[in-house]
Amino acid sequence: MRILIKSFFFILGLSVIGLMLWFGMPNIQNAFKTVEVISVTISLDNKCSVHNDSFVVTVPGTDIIVPFKKGVARLRLKSDRKVQLKSNPKYNAVRYVGIHVPVSKKMILEADCATSPRLKGIFGSMKDQFKN
Repeated sequence: MRILIKSFFFILGLSVIGLMLWFGMPNIQNAFKTVEVISVTISLDNKCSVHNDSFVVTVPGTDIIVPFKKGVARLRLKSDRKVQLKSNPKYNAVRYVGIHVPVSKKMILEADCATSPRLKGIFGSMKDQFKN
C-alpha cells in the first residue's frame, strides 16, 4: 500500500512539473507547433513624412527584402519567422529600423518616425505583461 501511495505522488509531482513547464514557458509550446508556409500580406501604416517607397520588409536571418507596392507587401514565409520594417537601402537619406514582429497572414506594420520603434516595443511588451 505504501508503494502505491509513493507511486501516486511521484506521478502527480511529475504531472504538476510538466504542466508548469508546458503552460509557463511559451518557447516549449512553440517547439512543438507545426511549422507551415503561409502567405503573408503586410500593409504599411506610414506616419512618417516620407513616401511609402522609402520602406521595405526584411526577414531577419535571411537576405529577403520585399518593397511595398501601393502600401502592401506580399511574401510566403514559414509560420515561425519574424519580419522587420526597415528603410529602403536605395535611399541613403532615410534611416529606419523597426522591431522584429512574428508573422501572421494579415499584418500591419507601422512606420512612426516621431517615436522610436524599439521604445514602442519595450512599452508594448510591458503593457502586455502587466495588463489587468
